[in-house]
Amino acid sequence: MNRKEQIDKLVDDTLNSLDGAGRATPGPYLFTRLNARMQNANEDVWDKTLRFVSRPAIAMAILCLVICINALVVTRNYPAKSTSAATEETYASVYEYNNSVAVLDDVENTEP
Repeated sequence: MNRKEQIDKLVDDTLNSLDGAGRATPGPYLFTRLNARMQNANEDVWDKTLRFVSRPAIAMAILCLVICINALVVTRNYPAKSTSAATEETYASVYEYNNSVAVLDDVENTEP
Protein backbone atom coordinates (compact mmCIF):
# COMPACT_ATOMS: atom_id res chain seq x y z
CA MET A 1 0.00 0.00 0.00
CA ASN A 2 1.05 3.45 -0.83
CA ARG A 3 1.48 6.13 1.87
CA LYS A 4 -1.33 8.24 0.38
CA GLU A 5 -3.68 5.24 0.33
CA GLN A 6 -2.94 4.55 4.00
CA ILE A 7 -3.80 8.12 4.93
CA ASP A 8 -7.01 7.98 2.87
CA LYS A 9 -8.00 4.72 4.59
CA LEU A 10 -7.38 6.23 8.05
CA VAL A 11 -9.46 9.30 7.17
CA ASP A 12 -12.33 7.12 5.92
CA ASP A 13 -12.18 4.95 9.07
CA THR A 14 -12.29 8.06 11.24
CA LEU A 15 -15.28 9.51 9.40
CA ASN A 16 -17.13 6.16 9.45
CA SER A 17 -16.62 5.80 13.20
CA LEU A 18 -19.27 8.49 13.76
CA ASP A 19 -22.00 6.60 11.86
CA GLY A 20 -23.47 4.90 14.94
CA ALA A 21 -23.28 7.97 17.17
CA GLY A 22 -26.57 9.32 18.44
CA ARG A 23 -27.70 12.53 20.06
CA ALA A 24 -26.58 12.99 23.65
CA THR A 25 -29.41 13.13 26.18
CA PRO A 26 -29.22 14.52 29.72
CA GLY A 27 -30.13 12.53 32.80
CA PRO A 28 -33.81 12.42 33.78
CA TYR A 29 -33.53 14.84 36.74
CA LEU A 30 -30.79 17.15 35.48
CA PHE A 31 -32.99 20.19 34.87
CA THR A 32 -34.76 19.76 38.22
CA ARG A 33 -31.45 19.70 40.07
CA LEU A 34 -30.16 22.74 38.16
CA ASN A 35 -33.30 24.76 38.94
CA ALA A 36 -33.14 23.83 42.63
CA ARG A 37 -29.48 24.82 42.85
CA MET A 38 -30.13 28.17 41.13
CA GLN A 39 -33.02 28.98 43.48
CA ASN A 40 -30.97 28.14 46.58
CA ALA A 41 -27.94 30.19 45.53
CA ASN A 42 -26.98 32.58 48.31
CA GLU A 43 -26.28 36.12 47.20
CA ASP A 44 -23.73 38.02 49.20
CA VAL A 45 -23.44 41.77 49.63
CA TRP A 46 -20.92 42.12 46.80
CA ASP A 47 -23.25 40.50 44.28
CA LYS A 48 -26.07 42.85 45.21
CA THR A 49 -23.76 45.88 45.16
CA LEU A 50 -22.28 45.01 41.78
CA ARG A 51 -25.73 44.39 40.33
CA PHE A 52 -26.86 47.81 41.58
CA VAL A 53 -23.77 49.68 40.33
CA SER A 54 -23.84 47.98 36.94
CA ARG A 55 -27.20 49.52 36.07
CA PRO A 56 -26.67 52.03 33.27
CA ALA A 57 -28.30 54.96 35.09
CA ILE A 58 -26.23 54.43 38.24
CA ALA A 59 -23.01 53.88 36.26
CA MET A 60 -23.56 57.12 34.30
CA ALA A 61 -24.30 59.05 37.51
CA ILE A 62 -21.10 57.79 39.14
CA LEU A 63 -19.12 58.64 36.01
CA CYS A 64 -20.54 62.18 35.92
CA LEU A 65 -19.78 62.63 39.61
CA VAL A 66 -16.15 61.58 39.12
CA ILE A 67 -15.76 63.91 36.13
CA CYS A 68 -17.27 66.84 38.08
CA ILE A 69 -14.96 66.26 41.03
CA ASN A 70 -11.96 66.14 38.69
CA ALA A 71 -13.06 69.37 37.00
CA LEU A 72 -13.44 71.10 40.37
CA VAL A 73 -9.99 70.04 41.48
CA VAL A 74 -8.38 71.19 38.24
CA THR A 75 -10.16 74.55 38.05
CA ARG A 76 -9.91 75.44 41.73
CA ASN A 77 -8.15 78.75 42.26
CA TYR A 78 -5.16 78.58 44.54
CA PRO A 79 -3.64 81.82 45.85
CA ALA A 80 -0.58 82.66 43.82
CA LYS A 81 2.75 82.88 45.60
CA SER A 82 4.75 86.01 45.17
CA THR A 83 7.65 85.58 42.81
CA SER A 84 10.19 86.89 45.32
CA ALA A 85 9.22 84.23 47.88
CA ALA A 86 9.49 81.50 45.26
CA THR A 87 12.96 82.64 44.17
CA GLU A 88 14.10 82.95 47.79
CA GLU A 89 13.02 79.36 48.42
CA THR A 90 14.91 78.24 45.31
CA TYR A 91 18.07 80.07 46.31
CA ALA A 92 17.83 78.74 49.85
CA SER A 93 17.64 75.16 48.63
CA VAL A 94 20.57 75.73 46.25
CA TYR A 95 22.73 77.17 49.03
CA GLU A 96 21.83 74.36 51.39
CA TYR A 97 22.72 71.81 48.75
CA ASN A 98 26.08 73.40 48.01
CA ASN A 99 27.02 73.50 51.70
CA SER A 100 26.09 69.89 52.34
CA VAL A 101 28.03 68.32 49.46
CA ALA A 102 31.21 66.58 50.57
CA VAL A 103 34.12 67.07 48.22
CA LEU A 104 36.47 64.13 48.01
CA ASP A 105 39.21 66.02 46.20
CA ASP A 106 39.51 68.75 48.82
CA VAL A 107 43.09 70.01 48.70
CA GLU A 108 42.87 71.86 52.01
CA ASN A 109 41.90 68.76 53.96
CA THR A 110 44.76 66.31 53.34
CA GLU A 111 44.37 64.32 56.54
CA PRO A 112 41.74 61.57 56.77
